[in-house]
Amino acid sequence: MLFKRKAKRLPAERRSIPQPEQIHQKGFGTEMPPQKQLVEIYFDQKELSDQAGQFYNFFEAANWSSPKGTPYRNWKLLAADWIYDFQQALKLKKRQRENALSI
Repeated sequence: MLFKRKAKRLPAERRSIPQPEQIHQKGFGTEMPPQKQLVEIYFDQKELSDQAGQFYNFFEAANWSSPKGTPYRNWKLLAADWIYDFQQALKLKKRQRENALSI
């Protein structure tokens, strides 16, 4: 009878793979400021992973508060608005290119 060999597992501290930062927030959007990793996951789900860093850096520089100084309560609402504005800007650029080519 043949037996399968089991791979020996190394303890986590002996592995050479760096462990990712632990997520300690629930990810509902109401915990402010959000962890950058959660923002990256959200934008990746929306297929705009290249915008995650720009979004996070913009609001981090603004200290996650509005121009009047009121702190934001939900970062996912901000992200949804960011994505909507980005998509509208892309559509506008596309229309402008099409109009320039048709003239």
